[in-house]
Amino acid sequence: MTRQVLIINITRMGDLIQMGALLSRLQEEWAGAAVDLVVDRRFAQVAALLKGLRHVIPFDFHALIDESRAAVKDVISLYQDVNVWVKPLTERRYDRVINLTFNRPSALLAGAIGTQDIRGARSAWDGGMVVDNPWMAYFCDFHQFRRFNRFNLVDVYALGGSGPGAFTPLHITIPDKDHAWARETLAGSSQWLAVQVGASDVLKAWRPHLFGVSLAQLSKQWHGGLAFIGSSEEETTIAEVMRVYREAGGRNPVKNLAGRTTLSQLAALLAECRSLLTNDTGPMHVGVAAGTSVIDLSVGHVDFQETGPYGTGHWVIQPELECAPCGFDQVCAHHACKDRISPNLVADLLLHVLKSTSFPSPVSGARVYISDVDEDGLSRFRLKAGRESSVTAWYAAFWRRYWYEIHTGICSKLPAPDGPPPDPKQARESIQGLIPLLETACRRAGEIARLAGQGPINLSQVKQLQQEQGVEKQRLHLVGMNSAATAPITAAFLRQLQSDNVKGLDRLARHHGCAYRTYLSRVLDIQRRLFGAHANDVRLASELGLNMPQAGPIQQVA
Repeated sequence: MTRQVLIINITRMGDLIQMGALLSRLQEEWAGAAVDLVVDRRFAQVAALLKGLRHVIPFDFHALIDESRAAVKDVISLYQDVNVWVKPLTERRYDRVINLTFNRPSALLAGAIGTQDIRGARSAWDGGMVVDNPWMAYFCDFHQFRRFNRFNLVDVYALGGSGPGAFTPLHITIPDKDHAWARETLAGSSQWLAVQVGASDVLKAWRPHLFGVSLAQLSKQWHGGLAFIGSSEEETTIAEVMRVYREAGGRNPVKNLAGRTTLSQLAALLAECRSLLTNDTGPMHVGVAAGTSVIDLSVGHVDFQETGPYGTGHWVIQPELECAPCGFDQVCAHHACKDRISPNLVADLLLHVLKSTSFPSPVSGARVYISDVDEDGLSRFRLKAGRESSVTAWYAAFWRRYWYEIHTGICSKLPAPDGPPPDPKQARESIQGLIPLLETACRRAGEIARLAGQGPINLSQVKQLQQEQGVEKQRLHLVGMNSAATAPITAAFLRQLQSDNVKGLDRLARHHGCAYRTYLSRVLDIQRRLFGAHANDVRLASELGLNMPQAGPIQQVA
């Protein structure tokens, strides 16, 4: 019997391209699986480039949101319209629904289509949103500890939507006629560098005049052509780049193709180019999937560890600032990251890629990374120049191993980080501060569950215990988020608490009790990994019925 899978992905171009590994992994898991995709109508043409889809199901979600905001239709009419559209999908009885869009509208859609196996956001019984799959929950939470995240979104999609498996590079199918068009369009030079100077969000874009200076520097030693890509809205930015480029002595052949290509023509164009110099954009992922070497300028709130070019042989330049990347909810007053990347560094790296010159040295003000595939078959970035803080480097390696092992049940092939943690005092204080708080919280949660399961329920007593539990939760949050040794599992605990899709006070109490016990078992496991086992841990685990994670390597601290 053929398995059927429905993927919901209704956000951006790049998110669709980044599904490539998931589509391959599903076929590895279920050979011959029929995979359908729900997509916003604006991006249906992107889906046509992807391999492994049976049906592409477009819907004008943009118009739906606009109509609901403008009250063009009443709420009941909007729900009726969506239900009529959803009905054929419900009747297909999918074996799995994978929702890669983390908002309430998509959660409602996933819940309406329904199946026993929904991965990603889905609607709760009370109209809220819950995320059950651990990898999908991780994706929702890592913004709280993003400098320690080392999972590319492509791999999170594949692990959460399917599971671990062989590495598969991103790939798109480009029609022959578009390859022919691209070769004819680029006939004026033997080599071409594609350049995108804009981005959908100006905060993600390097400064135009610095693009111009770096390209002019490149032209002194490399005489291929420059092909500007992007949307027609980037014409003004491209004009500024060209003005600076010409004034600085740039003389390469130039073609401005921004806003002048179809999506498949853009893919073919990138496939014909030697490399792509770009900000973090959707076309960057198209270039990766077309087999083009990418140089990614990672500025603003962009974190290349999350959304950078996937696979092998791509380059990333990131400003060497403690605040880089900034958080999504932060307002930057200086944008200094855009000035930390030197045009000379960009030009030298381009020469290294295009002419095989020596790697730029020395490098100051920025970090340079190259992408490859790690021992677990996941994409990674290796630092080639610049410095990371010792705390960031050590804990990034630690948490990369930890989450892979916890969520897959497979021992990671990556080596453990060298030596003890760089902040043993702070790590130990955070862990030892959490354990007694969690022991009390677990016992209180158990008492609430016991009382809630009795009849009649003593509501005043339960309410008092819940108030105490609320105060305790705030203390746990403050202590847990204060250390790199505990912040990620604290965020996971809070997510587990929120995913309370249960009816009834007794079930809610048991759900909360499970979350507290999971949190405590992970704290004890982290303590064991960092500082060795404590005799008291065994007692606690036994008394509270903790399900301890699989053993991992221990970083002994004197």
